[in-house]
Amino acid sequence: MIFEPAKIPKNDSQRVKAVLRTGALDVKATKLYDVYCFLAKEIANCPVSWTGLIDADRQFILARDGMPDEVPYEMPRNQTLCQFAMEKAKPLIIGNMAKDKRFKYHPAVTDFGVRFYAAFPVVTSDGYILGTMCVSDSKVRRLTDHKINLLIGLASKLAYQLEVQVAQRKSTAESAIIILEKLKLKFSNLLIEDAASILKFMINNVISKEEKDKVIKFGIASLNGDEVEINQEGMSLQNELNMNIGVLNRMKNVIANDDELMNLFGQIKG
Repeated sequence: MIFEPAKIPKNDSQRVKAVLRTGALDVKATKLYDVYCFLAKEIANCPVSWTGLIDADRQFILARDGMPDEVPYEMPRNQTLCQFAMEKAKPLIIGNMAKDKRFKYHPAVTDFGVRFYAAFPVVTSDGYILGTMCVSDSKVRRLTDHKINLLIGLASKLAYQLEVQVAQRKSTAESAIIILEKLKLKFSNLLIEDAASILKFMINNVISKEEKDKVIKFGIASLNGDEVEINQEGMSLQNELNMNIGVLNRMKNVIANDDELMNLFGQIKG
């Protein structure tokens, strides 16, 4: 006998769009989600936990605890355990996978001896299942109602965090669009790379020597010994851009590196 994949939910195309909106696929940011795995393990008293998103073709692991390092962070959707948790928002809890017709021929059971598995769907406020928060064990076991409710609440917190991150990215992108338009008005023939350098300087990101030369050339910074500091013109520009503390902090939190910053401006340009 062979393992049979789960059926695809009827709303899967819309569900996948919700997954893509999170912006969390293919982003290695485990520190944002490690706490959910740690707490899930502690609540369930299981040796392994993980949380991940499922798009049309694969599962991408956001974070995990207790898995061997050689286990990849993504795998084909039709080979996952979590594909069976995509149809309903209720937890999928299997006390003994070796006796469950859906799972008893899965390699996790036949080759690695997994017996207990519990998946708690990560569900958006509009009802789309983004993925799962899971625990597993090599022992047959059960969860009390109290622990199940705690894990449901934890998965709900994760869903809320992902939705907040979407809202923050949207807000940051809107701010960036306004900033870019204002920079274009102030500096003629402004390149996207130049705008990125100016913004990085404004939010106190580390900038290269070439970028330091650029902000000096644009007249918004001056040399003070070996240091490049914002000058009066730069502070006036900051006021014109309406870059208050809230905007600056949001830029720092969401735009973590050069690639993300250039990607954001690239999308705006497109």
